[in-house]
Amino acid sequence: DYVTAITVVALGTSLPDTFASIVAAKADRNADAAIVNVTGSNAVNVFLGLGIAWMVGACYWEGNATDEWMQRV
Repeated sequence: DYVTAITVVALGTSLPDTFASIVAAKADRNADAAIVNVTGSNAVNVFLGLGIAWMVGACYWEGNATDEWMQRV
Protein backbone atom coordinates (compact mmCIF):
# COMPACT_ATOMS: atom_id res chain seq x y z
CA ASP A 1 0.00 0.00 0.00
CA TYR A 2 2.81 2.43 0.83
CA VAL A 3 4.60 1.78 -2.46
CA THR A 4 1.42 2.45 -4.39
CA ALA A 5 0.79 5.68 -2.46
CA ILE A 6 4.34 6.91 -2.98
CA THR A 7 4.14 6.09 -6.68
CA VAL A 8 0.87 7.98 -7.10
CA VAL A 9 2.26 11.00 -5.25
CA ALA A 10 5.42 10.94 -7.35
CA LEU A 11 3.40 10.80 -10.55
CA GLY A 12 1.10 13.55 -9.33
CA THR A 13 4.01 15.89 -8.70
CA SER A 14 6.09 14.96 -11.74
CA LEU A 15 3.54 14.65 -14.53
CA PRO A 16 2.50 18.33 -14.61
CA ASP A 17 6.17 19.32 -14.76
CA THR A 18 6.74 16.84 -17.57
CA PHE A 19 3.87 18.23 -19.63
CA ALA A 20 4.98 21.81 -18.98
CA SER A 21 8.50 20.91 -20.15
CA ILE A 22 7.17 19.26 -23.30
CA VAL A 23 5.08 22.32 -24.15
CA ALA A 24 8.03 24.65 -23.43
CA ALA A 25 10.39 22.52 -25.53
CA LYS A 26 8.01 22.55 -28.50
CA ALA A 27 7.41 26.30 -28.23
CA ASP A 28 11.07 27.36 -27.95
CA ARG A 29 13.72 26.60 -30.57
CA ASN A 30 16.47 26.21 -27.99
CA ALA A 31 14.32 24.57 -25.29
CA ASP A 32 15.79 26.89 -22.66
CA ALA A 33 12.46 27.17 -20.86
CA ALA A 34 12.15 23.39 -20.68
CA ILE A 35 15.58 23.04 -19.09
CA VAL A 36 14.85 25.77 -16.55
CA ASN A 37 11.48 24.18 -15.77
CA VAL A 38 12.99 20.76 -15.14
CA THR A 39 15.84 22.12 -13.04
CA GLY A 40 13.65 24.42 -10.99
CA SER A 41 10.88 21.92 -10.35
CA ASN A 42 13.31 19.19 -9.33
CA ALA A 43 15.11 21.55 -6.96
CA VAL A 44 11.86 22.64 -5.34
CA ASN A 45 10.60 19.05 -5.07
CA VAL A 46 13.83 17.86 -3.45
CA PHE A 47 14.36 20.77 -1.07
CA LEU A 48 10.74 21.08 0.03
CA GLY A 49 10.23 17.31 0.15
CA LEU A 50 13.27 16.72 2.30
CA GLY A 51 12.94 19.92 4.30
CA ILE A 52 9.31 19.50 5.28
CA ALA A 53 9.73 15.83 6.16
CA TRP A 54 12.84 16.61 8.20
CA MET A 55 11.09 19.45 10.05
CA VAL A 56 8.02 17.34 10.86
CA GLY A 57 10.23 14.50 12.09
CA ALA A 58 12.35 16.83 14.21
CA CYS A 59 9.29 18.45 15.79
CA TYR A 60 7.74 15.05 16.48
CA TRP A 61 10.84 13.57 18.10
CA GLU A 62 11.51 16.74 20.11
CA GLY A 63 8.27 16.21 22.03
CA ASN A 64 8.04 12.40 21.91
CA ALA A 65 11.59 11.18 22.44
CA THR A 66 11.74 8.07 24.62
CA ASP A 67 14.58 7.15 26.95
CA GLU A 68 15.55 4.34 24.58
CA TRP A 69 15.79 6.80 21.70
CA MET A 70 17.84 9.26 23.73
CA GLN A 71 20.34 6.52 24.64
CA ARG A 72 20.94 5.86 20.93
CA VAL A 73 21.82 9.48 20.33
